[in-house]
Amino acid sequence: MTFEGIVINRIPYKERDLIVKLLMRNGLVGSFYVYGGQGGGKRQKPSLFELGSMMRMMIKEQKTRLEMSELMVSAEQSCLWGPKSVRHDIKAFYLLCLYFELIQKFSISYHHGVSDFQSSDHEGIFLTVSNAVFYLEDSLLKKKFFPHQQLTLFMVKLLFHLGIMPDTDFCSYCQTALMESESVVFLPANGQFACQNCFSGENDRGFLLRMKMSYQTKFQEYESFLGTNFQDCDKLLQYFCHQYHLRPVDLKSYSLLFQ
Repeated sequence: MTFEGIVINRIPYKERDLIVKLLMRNGLVGSFYVYGGQGGGKRQKPSLFELGSMMRMMIKEQKTRLEMSELMVSAEQSCLWGPKSVRHDIKAFYLLCLYFELIQKFSISYHHGVSDFQSSDHEGIFLTVSNAVFYLEDSLLKKKFFPHQQLTLFMVKLLFHLGIMPDTDFCSYCQTALMESESVVFLPANGQFACQNCFSGENDRGFLLRMKMSYQTKFQEYESFLGTNFQDCDKLLQYFCHQYHLRPVDLKSYSLLFQ
């Protein structure tokens, strides 16, 4: 059986083997044991398993398997595509790591022979991540890489596909149209926007407009998505963490990217 997916984690095991996690096209995460996956050896073979690489894996059909085991053994693997410029830009690498940390906080593991491989319930997650990685590389090649721009687009689209996008149309308290209010406040802990009559605080109207714009902007149109900043990203990450009972400090790449 053959699987395709993006490398979101790799763990060295023994001298040359790897345990690799792929975000597969169906949005589930598959875990693979790869003999010799670290490369090296007499021929000094390079490893194919770089973070963000799109891989094709053919697995061995094992005679014995523990029930509900996640780990599949790779018989053959090939790299379909991989980002080349990310490794030369430290901020881009931290951003890539943050993408994959976020995915692993909520992803569902694939169990061979048990999970429904044909299910498309979570494929929106794969499309979001694959587009984010591809256009991250594209922005580096064009020398138009802005971490906050890429992260804002990613976060808004991820929240949408997770089904936890806050209401950007109406006040959560009085149902007044937010666009009719001169001032709005975003409440990450409540996952809501409130109008100026219901809640006082920093005016987040600009943030609201950028959220609406990012929802409508395709990844390939990132050059036209202007006005983003790290404050917006921080609010989106705070909101995500609240929804999944996390703290930003639980995301190792978070502090590195925002230094």
